[in-house]
Amino acid sequence: MQELFGRHKVQAGSEPLEITFCDQKIVVGEAAGAYSYKRYSAGALAAETTIISDKDGGIVVGIFPIAPLLTPKRVAKNVYIKFKSPIIMDQRSDAVVYAKIPIEIGVYRQSEDEELLIDAFSLSPQRYALYGSPEAGTVCRLAESETSTTEEGISVEKYTEALIRIRISNGIDNVIKISKVIVPMDGIVLDHAQDDTWVPGGVDVRLDMAFGKDIVNVRANTKVKRSDKTSIVRREETLAFMMDAGY
Repeated sequence: MQELFGRHKVQAGSEPLEITFCDQKIVVGEAAGAYSYKRYSAGALAAETTIISDKDGGIVVGIFPIAPLLTPKRVAKNVYIKFKSPIIMDQRSDAVVYAKIPIEIGVYRQSEDEELLIDAFSLSPQRYALYGSPEAGTVCRLAESETSTTEEGISVEKYTEALIRIRISNGIDNVIKISKVIVPMDGIVLDHAQDDTWVPGGVDVRLDMAFGKDIVNVRANTKVKRSDKTSIVRREETLAFMMDAGY
């Protein structure tokens, strides 16, 4: 079975490229000396772009899983993972759990040394939640998830969800209950293989105490560029979020 995520070449004079994700159909083909990109949602035209290229060898369109931040528009930079079953941890202990988050699908026009996002869509409805107070809280993309201590214990739906590994370190002298984690996602580049998707490296959640108050730091390591894209700039960053409104 052909993988849908990856780089797809459209040759001049060839049949149009057609890729279908559930009720979303992508069609890329020649049109009046250029190339047309069209996406149909449940049969209706949802997005359209004209791609002009003077290259004789055709064009390359990249289709990849992306962080759930762009549809219907960019309103959040973080994902609020609400655990369906809370996690109880002993004092001064460490644990690794697995969960899942929603993803979106990004379509890129790619060339030798750069790329441009031309479309983004989601196969699942978007849900949002406020973390913190109404006056100073943070709007997040909401994800409710089961948790497991093994990868095999989490069932991840292709094209809709990604697996995430969460390392939790309880550095305080109390038994704690964790029911949610806020994960910074702005800049996260998801990995994929055989159309399965996961967050690379995982997320570190550290609970400490300062001045008599619990402090929760969340750190996510992210690759700015994916190895199967053509952009030549590649570096790694660490995204951070302080959960100061409870966990």
